This record gives sequence, C-alpha cells and structure tokens, in this order.
Amino acid sequence: MEERIIEDEGRTIKVKRNAVGGIEDAVDAAAPAGGAAISGDAQDSNLAEDDEVEFAIDFPEEEYDEDMVGLTPSQLKKREEERARAREQAEKERDKLIAEGKRALKAGDYAAAEGLFSQALVYDEQSAEAQKGAWESRTRGFTDDSPFFVLENAERLAGAPEEVRRYVLSKAGDRLEEARAGLLEEIRPLKAAVLEAREARRGALKDNKKYYAVRTAVFGAAAALFLVLLGIFSAFILRTPENWPVICMAVMGGMALLSLIFFIVYLRGLVFAVRLLSDNEKDEATEDGRRLQGLSEQLACLTLVLGEDQGERVLDES
Repeated sequence: MEERIIEDEGRTIKVKRNAVGGIEDAVDAAAPAGGAAISGDAQDSNLAEDDEVEFAIDFPEEEYDEDMVGLTPSQLKKREEERARAREQAEKERDKLIAEGKRALKAGDYAAAEGLFSQALVYDEQSAEAQKGAWESRTRGFTDDSPFFVLENAERLAGAPEEVRRYVLSKAGDRLEEARAGLLEEIRPLKAAVLEAREARRGALKDNKKYYAVRTAVFGAAAALFLVLLGIFSAFILRTPENWPVICMAVMGGMALLSLIFFIVYLRGLVFAVRLLSDNEKDEATEDGRRLQGLSEQLACLTLVLGEDQGERVLDES
C-alpha cells in the first residue's frame, strides 16, 4: 500500500492506494478534525464538486528472479538455501585462492600469483583484496608500469572499486603522472609537425585528384559521344548505297575504342589519387604519424587510469 498527498488549489487530499491500483482510503484535509475518511463512491462524489484532480502512483520496482517464478514456498526455501551454500562455498574458494596468491607474491612468483588472484576473481569479481593482489602481481610488485599502458588493463582499473584505484595509484600514481607529463611534452610538437606535413601534402594530392578526375570525365564523355555517333552512322548503311556510312562507322568505332582505353587508364589513376588523399588523413600513413598514434594510445590508457588532465584538453583543442 502506498500513501500519496495531492494538493489542488488549496485543497489537500491524502490518498492511499493498494497494490493493484485501487483506492484503499482517502482523507480530505479540509474536512473538520476527526472527520470520516473518504472512500469508494463517496470520495468520487466529493472530488466531482471541485475541479478534476489528476495524480499518478509509482510503486517501487521489485527485483525479478526468473528462477524463482512458480516455486512453492518449500521449493523457494530450498532454492534459497542452495544459493546460500553455493555463495558460502564460493567465498571459501575465494579466500583460499587469495591466501595462496599472497604466498606466491611473497615468494616472488608473480606469474603464479596473478593466476591465483584471477581465479579468485572468478568466484567474486568484486573482491577488492583479490583485485589489489592481481595488480600487485601484474606489475611485479609495482615495479613494472607497462601493464598500465595496455588498454584492457586500463579499462579494468578504470572500472574497479574506488578502494582498489586508490591503492594502485598510491603505489604507482606519481610515476604515471610523470609519464603522462612526458607524453604530453612529446606529443605536442610531434602533433604539430604531423598536421603541418599533412596539410602540405593535402594540397598536392587534391591537385593530383583533380588532374585525373578532369581527364577521366573528358575521355568518358568522348567515348560515350563516339558510341552514339557510331549508332547514328550505322542507321545509314541500309539507306544509302554509298560507302561513307561504313567509313564513318569505322572512324567512330576506332575513336570510341581509343577513348575507352584512355578512360580506363585515367580512371585507375583517379582511384589511386583518391586513395592517397584518404590515406593522407590517417596517422598510420607516415612514420611520424604512426609514432604519434602510439603515443596517443599510451596517453589514452593513462587517462583511463588517472583521469583527464588539463594539459590533455589543451592538446585536444589545438
């Protein structure tokens, strides 16, 4: 049952609705103290005296478990007990694997430790202790920062609980901040150089594309024209005994064939010119561009791990 207070131009009505949406009880606050509650038909007639009152009732959403649908009370109890036992067993396995992982960490076996902590996360993916151990083993006791530059790892840390993030950043955050500052200093001049070189190539490549586009259009139109003339002259063969229609047809056919050959040659050049122009806009088209792309990917990983930096926004705007 849900109670809702409705106010309508100075009139307050307290409405109680049951689970199926019917009116269980309603009280008019304007009525004398101790007055009877408004219910059923009486409430509807009282409301009709004034302006119409509109209201909506929102019931809280309940968690829906498909496995529990249609079970009897005894079956439901049994299913809940089974889940509780399974949850308890999973917690025991998780704690066992975490303890083994810690022993492997102390022994310096980081690969084995990471595997054990990863297995513990299978039983409880939200375990902060297992996540901390996985990061410590993954980074070899927080001495190797290379895992932070792997996008999958960076996304995993970005979505980790705040407790885990604080722990990891307390161990490696200062070094990662220094690495990000170094990347920004390296990316700025390199990005400017890449953009400048790209702009310089863009003009020449556009001229090249235009050169082939014009010639492709000219020879394509010429081929079409000669083919039309060929058809026209062929219509005169049966109408005149002279040989000039045949001669004209031969000439038009030869010119059409020559035009088609040049059309195909320039069309291939146009396709290649368009491809060059498109590749020029990609970072991987040049060595400096590939280097810039690699540095940008590293910076993106650090952004996920550390959060956005003011220097990055300035770099993006430039």
